[in-house]
Amino acid sequence: MSFQGKRIVITGVSRGIGFEAAKLFLKAGGDVFGTARDPERLEKAGAELKALGPFKAFAADLSDPEAPKKVAEAVSRHWAAIDLLVNNAAVSSWSKDFKTEGVGAVEHDMRVNVFAPHALIFHLLTLLRNGDEPRVINVSSGAGIRQSMIDSPIGASYRLSKYSLNGLTILWAGQLKGEVAVNSLDPGWLKTDLGGPEAPGEPIDGGKRVLALAAKPADVTGRFFHGDTEIEF
Repeated sequence: MSFQGKRIVITGVSRGIGFEAAKLFLKAGGDVFGTARDPERLEKAGAELKALGPFKAFAADLSDPEAPKKVAEAVSRHWAAIDLLVNNAAVSSWSKDFKTEGVGAVEHDMRVNVFAPHALIFHLLTLLRNGDEPRVINVSSGAGIRQSMIDSPIGASYRLSKYSLNGLTILWAGQLKGEVAVNSLDPGWLKTDLGGPEAPGEPIDGGKRVLALAAKPADVTGRFFHGDTEIEF
């Protein structure tokens, strides 16, 4: 797949899926603007990414309600348009139930996993509309599928946030139909900071699935994928 000249914004780019996706996009000719909350980790990742192609970095903690607007302002200083936004950054208060997680866990997970992606789409909308067949990929999880939540209450706040993110995808897709494609992605259970060391997959697997969804036709929108395979919400 070629993403030659595509202007791509990726959150959570300093590690895991975001880092692997950024490497693949750069190797495929893309121009990447990446964000992460840890400046030192971002600088280290950025050094490797810049060796592969045009990469710009901006440190931002998406748990800060003002961060998405600041990210959008930083992107707009570099580009007048973007072709792809990958809302990848996420947090998890994963524990056995709501009581163990604590009353603030829902707000904590929703802030980064739902409110920040929503605000980023909102503040980057003009640039997306100026893009070439623009797309948004919201990196969700199989943990946020309705049946998965019925089967297990473990990780309740995280599950709820990803379920809500899938709903956000549907609503933005409906509002932007014919202008910007908006889809959700289940990257799989991977050996990331969130997935843990027991996960069967590697971060590169998630990166490849991001690219597979990004390569879908521009009229594919409001849907949930595992790579290029559509799955149920």
